[in-house]
Amino acid sequence: MPGGGIPPAALRERALISLPRGTGLSGVPERACAEAGFAPRVEFAAAAPAVLVRSAGRGLGVAVVPSGAESGADRRDGGGLRALRITGPAPNGRVSPAWRTAGPAGPAALRLLERLRAEGPGRPAP
Repeated sequence: MPGGGIPPAALRERALISLPRGTGLSGVPERACAEAGFAPRVEFAAAAPAVLVRSAGRGLGVAVVPSGAESGADRRDGGGLRALRITGPAPNGRVSPAWRTAGPAGPAALRLLERLRAEGPGRPAP
């Protein structure tokens, strides 16, 4: 990710915009902030990471999104956004795919499942 990184403590006084509480990876920044000794001040939440990035671009706060979701944040189109990785103990979360017993039906889902199986647990995507 371009732009470098910041420790979770740097978010202490910032208004955050994040994924909704209780969903998927929303607990990751909450845990990182708790480990740094504070509760995050989430001012706005949305289920779509792209909405969070656009909201940050509109000045609503600091978007905390999964790695990869920040694409476009470093565009030099005058948007004024910069993507930074949260440093310290690297925050991480788990995403688990789920499908019908018969398996994924569509070709895109089959390719995704093949890729996930090839990468194995804990291996980053290329």
